[in-house]
Amino acid sequence: MQDRTKTWLGWIMAGAVPLLIIAFGFPESARPQEITERARIVGLEWLLSNCEIGEGTRLTAQLAQFGAELEPFFLRALQEGPDNKLLSDHQRASETRYQQRQEMLKSGRRLPLSDDDRKAAQAITQEQYLAQEREDFVLRYKSQAVAGLGIVGGPKAKSLLEPLSKDEKSPLRGSAQEALKRMASSEKKR
Repeated sequence: MQDRTKTWLGWIMAGAVPLLIIAFGFPESARPQEITERARIVGLEWLLSNCEIGEGTRLTAQLAQFGAELEPFFLRALQEGPDNKLLSDHQRASETRYQQRQEMLKSGRRLPLSDDDRKAAQAITQEQYLAQEREDFVLRYKSQAVAGLGIVGGPKAKSLLEPLSKDEKSPLRGSAQEALKRMASSEKKR
């Protein structure tokens, strides 16, 4: 009888935790960290930028203003990559670029390409082109997330970047090493 009572108490407690969460919300540590809309916009602009001369300095200063508020945003961007809407938008733009590229290659206009290079470029299928564009976009997005962590990251970012910086197979290895150097130099300035 005592075992049956323990079992029932266990079931009641197991059901009580979800009910408490529904009634009172997640504990602060389990709640996804929300950021201001302005911080999200600046973070997204950073992720999608190529940091032209002068542009990188402006965005870097804006990231530094938001600081640790952007760390969870960049950690998520690094781990998950771009969302489906960004990927879809990028795909549409890549499809347009592919069509323009093919038209240019087929035209009789002189291009700074040898005949062999022109033929090789024309031989690339749309599927191959789109797959490479997607792969490059995701890598660039994640690389920008790593660079952003180098500016705003704290201990959590450091613990994620350290193994990445040592992974000889990762295309993000160099970016992670640079981000860690930047974090170390920022710590020395404090």
